[in-house]
Amino acid sequence: MPYCIVKNKSRLGTVVHQKTCAVVALTSVKKEDQHALDQLRSNFKAMFNDVTAHGRKWGGGIMGLKTQAKLQKRQEALEAELAKKAQY
Repeated sequence: MPYCIVKNKSRLGTVVHQKTCAVVALTSVKKEDQHALDQLRSNFKAMFNDVTAHGRKWGGGIMGLKTQAKLQKRQEALEAELAKKAQY
């Protein structure tokens, strides 16, 4: 399903002849406007594929200090448990 994010609600409102609009879903299109819609759809789809094809990477894989401390405690508890089992 192609979609497009518009810069602000007032720009989207001009499409539906309102002051502002949050969401627009097109259900039917006039024959004379079909070509323009198809062109927009292909542009939106290309932009979507460009973004998702490269994959989104958030945060660079660096965890916060709290998360690092929590994972360190978890690792130490696991090592202690394994050492205890190896002792028997």
